Amino acid sequence: MRAEPRAGQPCAPPAEPGTRAQHKTGAEHKVALNAPVRSMKMLELQLAAGATEVYLALASGAPVSWDALPANRDGEPTQVASRATLTALVSAAHDAGVLVHFCADAPVVPPDMSDEYRRHVDLGVTAGADTVVVGSLAACAWLAGSVPALVAGDAVGVSSVSLARHLRDQYGVRRVVLPHTLALAEIALFCTEPQLEVETPVQTGAGLDCGRCRLADTAGIGLGCRAGYRDTDGVDLGAFLDGASDCALCDVPALVELGVAALRLPGRESPNVRQNAKVTQMYRRALAGHAARVPITEVIAEIDRVELMWQMGWLPRLCDQQRCRFRDTPQLRAYV
Repeated sequence: MRAEPRAGQPCAPPAEPGTRAQHKTGAEHKVALNAPVRSMKMLELQLAAGATEVYLALASGAPVSWDALPANRDGEPTQVASRATLTALVSAAHDAGVLVHFCADAPVVPPDMSDEYRRHVDLGVTAGADTVVVGSLAACAWLAGSVPALVAGDAVGVSSVSLARHLRDQYGVRRVVLPHTLALAEIALFCTEPQLEVETPVQTGAGLDCGRCRLADTAGIGLGCRAGYRDTDGVDLGAFLDGASDCALCDVPALVELGVAALRLPGRESPNVRQNAKVTQMYRRALAGHAARVPITEVIAEIDRVELMWQMGWLPRLCDQQRCRFRDTPQLRAYV
């Protein structure tokens, strides 16, 4: 069992691996940073912060969301407002050499709405998106072979290698987004599968199974997961699921060595797009440091020296509270 990190200090990771991770083709492995986008300004900030992939969703123009988030969360939009803006975003991302994922990952689509759903997906494909992210087995079946590439989003709940193989072999799924709750040893099993990319969320909320809770959102109780339970309109029983972020910065070297294809950052609903891009920049620093064979402790020491956000926000909210995505902490042991 790993020792718990000291309060007020970033986690001290295990010794750096002695060999460099190799991609399944034999080349040195590079990990993508998949960042959220909903506007041109947000795209510009994420590109400047070092994102190499982006994911976005399109407003449907109807009282329905075809992706995993509602159209608005805590008063902030989560989707691209128009088809024209979507096309412009995809074009700008491609000009920068960045992959674009179109989110159509609603966890449930009624069969009688499947045609409307597919028309919505066609808008993303027509705009030039490189992949379509889906949220259910039904969507995999409907779209297999008709879109550039399929990504099984976290709403699919790909928690076993057998399911990942089935999605790849049956529907041609190219990438799976793993559930928030998987440990490093479990992620490693997925990374050995041929012709399958593995994306893991970082800096996301905790709780039972982050990303799948359909309870009403409660404003202002933390980043990532905002699930709460309201007994009546007048009595808020609070967030019985964990509402804070879990940092994975110290384990970026481990994720690279395992062979994950991408790290996905949350925040399409972010009220502060500059702060959201700053999180992307932190993970870019960790990836760049590992590529340069700089120990993560030294990377974090440099971040601590120059970044006010780290000193004022990251340390007290994450390190002091032992909000560690993959570490053995009291919070992790408290998961149901």
